[in-house]
Amino acid sequence: MASKSTAKKPALELFEQVFGEQQSLEKFAVLRSWLERGESIFPLVEKGAEGLAKDFDINVEDARKLLRRLNGLAVYLRRQFIEQSLAGETTPAPFEAGGFNTGPSFELLFRPAFDQFAPVGALEDATGVVAYLVEMWKWVGDNIEDYGDSDAITGMIPIHTRRADISELLIDHNAMHQTVSAVEITLKVLERFIGKTEAELEDAMILRRYPNGLPYYKHWATINALVADHGLSVGHFARWTDIEYPNFLLPDAWDDDAGRALAHASRLGPFQRDLLTERPVPDDADTRNAFYLKNYGATGVDWQNLNQVNFFAKRTKLDADGVEAFLSIGRYAPTRSDNVSIYAAAEKEESERSGSVFINGGESPAVSVNYERFQHRLSESPLNPRRYDRMNRKRRLDLWLRLPPEEVDSLLVAAFNAEWAGIPDSPEKPVKPAIWVTDHTVHALGLFQTLREGFQCTAAEFAVFIDKFSIYGRGQLASQFDQIFNNVQRHYRDPLLLDNGEFPLLPAQGVPELTISRICSALEIDLQTYQYLALAIARAHGRTGTLERSPEILSAFYRLVKLPRLLGMTPVEGLLMLMVLGGEAWADGLAGVPVITGEPTAGDTVPDVLNLISALVACRYWCRTRDLPVLWMLQQVAVPQVSNVAAEPELRLFEQVRNLLGEALLTHTGFVTAGVPPLQVGHNWKDLLSSLTDPLGLVKSREGTEDQYVVFAREELDKAVREGLIEDDISVRAPIVEIMLTVLLQARAAQLSVARECLAVYTGLDAERALKVLTWANSSVYELLVRIVEQMGEDWELSHTLREEPLDPLFFLLADIRRLSAVVAELDISLETLDALLDYGLNDWWQQNDPEVFSVATLYYLTVLTHAFEISKQPHTELLEYLRQIHEWGDPEGLSTDALRLAQQASEVWLARFFDWSEQEVHECIGRIDPTYRLLKNLQQLDLLVRVRELATHTQMDALTIFLLGTLPETVDKSVYKDAAEHASLSLWETAAAVRPSAELRAPLINMQIVPDNFEVIAGSEGKIIFTIRLTDQDGTALSGVSIRGQASLGTLVIGNTQPQTGVATATYTPGKVMGAERPLFWVPLIAPQEGPLIQVTDDELHLDFPAPFMSRVPTNVVPAGQAVELSAVLMDRFGNLGKNRGVRWSATAVDDASLLAVEAVIRPQQGQTTQQGVARAVISSPTGGTFICTVFSESSKNTVDFAPIEFAPPPLPNEA
Repeated sequence: MASKSTAKKPALELFEQVFGEQQSLEKFAVLRSWLERGESIFPLVEKGAEGLAKDFDINVEDARKLLRRLNGLAVYLRRQFIEQSLAGETTPAPFEAGGFNTGPSFELLFRPAFDQFAPVGALEDATGVVAYLVEMWKWVGDNIEDYGDSDAITGMIPIHTRRADISELLIDHNAMHQTVSAVEITLKVLERFIGKTEAELEDAMILRRYPNGLPYYKHWATINALVADHGLSVGHFARWTDIEYPNFLLPDAWDDDAGRALAHASRLGPFQRDLLTERPVPDDADTRNAFYLKNYGATGVDWQNLNQVNFFAKRTKLDADGVEAFLSIGRYAPTRSDNVSIYAAAEKEESERSGSVFINGGESPAVSVNYERFQHRLSESPLNPRRYDRMNRKRRLDLWLRLPPEEVDSLLVAAFNAEWAGIPDSPEKPVKPAIWVTDHTVHALGLFQTLREGFQCTAAEFAVFIDKFSIYGRGQLASQFDQIFNNVQRHYRDPLLLDNGEFPLLPAQGVPELTISRICSALEIDLQTYQYLALAIARAHGRTGTLERSPEILSAFYRLVKLPRLLGMTPVEGLLMLMVLGGEAWADGLAGVPVITGEPTAGDTVPDVLNLISALVACRYWCRTRDLPVLWMLQQVAVPQVSNVAAEPELRLFEQVRNLLGEALLTHTGFVTAGVPPLQVGHNWKDLLSSLTDPLGLVKSREGTEDQYVVFAREELDKAVREGLIEDDISVRAPIVEIMLTVLLQARAAQLSVARECLAVYTGLDAERALKVLTWANSSVYELLVRIVEQMGEDWELSHTLREEPLDPLFFLLADIRRLSAVVAELDISLETLDALLDYGLNDWWQQNDPEVFSVATLYYLTVLTHAFEISKQPHTELLEYLRQIHEWGDPEGLSTDALRLAQQASEVWLARFFDWSEQEVHECIGRIDPTYRLLKNLQQLDLLVRVRELATHTQMDALTIFLLGTLPETVDKSVYKDAAEHASLSLWETAAAVRPSAELRAPLINMQIVPDNFEVIAGSEGKIIFTIRLTDQDGTALSGVSIRGQASLGTLVIGNTQPQTGVATATYTPGKVMGAERPLFWVPLIAPQEGPLIQVTDDELHLDFPAPFMSRVPTNVVPAGQAVELSAVLMDRFGNLGKNRGVRWSATAVDDASLLAVEAVIRPQQGQTTQQGVARAVISSPTGGTFICTVFSESSKNTVDFAPIEFAPPPLPNEA
């Protein structure tokens, strides 16, 4: 009888071999029970080490030990199964085979049952694609999802949810074997994915914090990547779409969007910024567990292992070396400079003071690693989550900024110190709190990113720009202080100490000063530059005779040197730029202790340092893009430096004026020589013309037009003639006045020519522009010449050594002329631009307190205008004409609804044509620039339009997209971010730019019907022509309240606004005194003018007559036989209009006794026309002799006039001949 088998199961034997004496421990009871029951080992193998440890409550190391043995057993069993499944039927005996075979083969040896196998490629094939898919689908659910975070918000998204389309797929022969494009498959998956899970997935990616790559905000990532591809940040869009840009023109360099622009420039999305700036995690059990689960992915009680270095490193993606660098310990521990003696000596490592200040909150003891304990543990317990909260934020920020941890820490510390310094010192000022990331910190990071990407600024440099240098090294690396001031290529015996010791503000003559020498050597500046910077630093720190070797003072020197050089300027230019842009307050903002305050308040003494640096960056960018040398720009906008000694250019100017002016003066002799009667002996005509000229003979200037000046001069000259000649008869005075007026105008023109020629040489401009510059300098030809003459002295003897105290006004005027001429030459400002600028531009083109002061704003907006000329293919006068005509519309608030709409449309059409852009794009821009009236009227608005136009060209984005990006809120608004991202994505498509319809293709904005009530009017009369003008839009709708302009050369037009409902306006044409034909022009500003019907300004043909004074005289003596007499008369109406080209007839009638005789008079022509001067001419003769009365007859008026009788001698008798 066989005995009962007592052999153990192979799996159980392996279990006992692995754990030996430990197998009886309670923790293995469940696993042993499983094996004793004879359960399959394959589920254990499939679980893996972590699954096995979790399900059977053993640690991972024990699970791995067992799995090594179970894997071998599983492989052996699976191989046996496969071999048995491949074994065919039992091989028959040779004698049963029916004969000999050809040798061994696979079929003969194994006899596989092919009829029981699935065909290759069949759906049920255990090794086919379908089986692989099903097995993978099941494996993911069994081995991954069960071990993930099941929280609906923070947990992992199960594959059944993430790819819900897979479980619904129908697997059949067609699905397996049909040919389908990979793109089609991808599109179907994406359609299903987008249609069902986009919102959920997006929210999940935003709310998830672990792994450290999260949160991920798709729309921000899209926007940031697209703008970065163009070398920009969203901050650039925010600044350049701001109507108040650039900030260096603003008080305190601040506007409402400054913080938002800097936040976007940080390249941190809104949810990333929220993570950094959210409230610290409270220290309570529920919040703590949720915090560790959300931010470190620690489930259950795993968060308690965070102080294990290995566990912490995995959760933060750090290796062992990275953990030490992150905590600033070991070989990365900070070391205070030996050359610093202003603080007490440290007893231990000071990572809470340098390198890891933020992680430790600036508090001791700092987080460290205990290498003596098992698994190396952090000194901070996870039971206190505050520092783990800091480490979570800090680690993510390191990854996002892609910077070493100590550099990010220096940025955070510098921003925090500057923000604390921005709180005014007062009894109410709180105790300095622990460091946290605030909105101001994010703004500082944004400015750093701008300088980093645009100027290769390092974190250490930026930290000094907004705070001060570090006195700590890191490992073997020297401190920043020593790298700057004790690493010079000079053989100094002793290092520069940071000991708060005093040194002279300025070195004494011939006395060496070591500290000053070290500063100059370290910063590579000369003594003159040092003195300029030292005075500014002393003023900012409230010191007079000495400075201190303190971090604040030496950091100020470094800041004022390094920042300008980083921006491509010299230190002197940088400080001068601050002084010019904002005065001493701006200079003190960088020369003193930098502060971060955000929005300015009444108690601020210096502006926010972030705004100051942004202003310098913007100003430097302006100079670079407009090709303006920085020093030249600063010289033009600074107050001119006036010397009391004439330089060589001024001496040449004075000499030239002296040589030319003598012949151009108005003199008494000039009047007498021209035919003006002399006055009594001892009297001078100039004495009577004090309102027109000065005693020297310089003609005084007068405001107004040329015609107004002539009228005024004629009146003053008439008074002088009446007084000087005591003549009351106006007919006697009038010719004398005209002679004197001619002499006066000639002298005035000659003096103008002298000034024009001399200024052209002095300024280097052409003569016409030089005169405009004189007007721009708020002066006149008379004032310039008077001041020069006064400067040269009464005897006009000019010497190279002028009077010791020259007249300041002249030199101030000449300095202003030089400056303005340099601007005109540098910007190549045309004469037309100067005309428009002086006519109305200085008052209307940009806002300024005093239009007569040349400021930074003046130069900036002039470059805006000239740059707009450059980027357009149209003549620059087109834009000048636009600005003039938009000015004609007047205040938009006073326009009617139709007028405002028409002005908006016309403005868009004009600007689109000038900038070769689509009207839709211009419409979008103007709507954002001026949301109220939608009109572009000044250069500030034009500047924004040009910026958007250039951004569109650079990025291939449309105007709407640019404004969507530029107005992204700093806080989260998902719909706005989504809209901006979708529009920005469209710029990736290489589509053609929007086409602007040409002037020939687009329909006119208005239709103007012009109907006159008459086509003729008498010149000089009170007659009128009334034009009825009906104004309609493209649809034929009447436009009401629209102001129509008109122009006529032979008369004047007075036009009213169009009336409501009818759209009809009336224009009254009043003729002048000149006859002719013309077509008056009518237009609405910004719209092409339209000609009216042809009208005639003519004579009064019904009342034309031949005035006696204008008839030729007849001979009083007898006209000899054979001779003829020419008669003429002027045809004129009652208004003095000449009857031009009018028909006339001539006749002659014998009178007295001659009428009874056979006499004859011959008139040639008997019928004719008057000349252009209205003169009718005829020649009369008589072959018989006699007395005749000649009559001229007007065919149009039927009026006649008789000449005096003319007596012709009879021909001589034959015997007399």
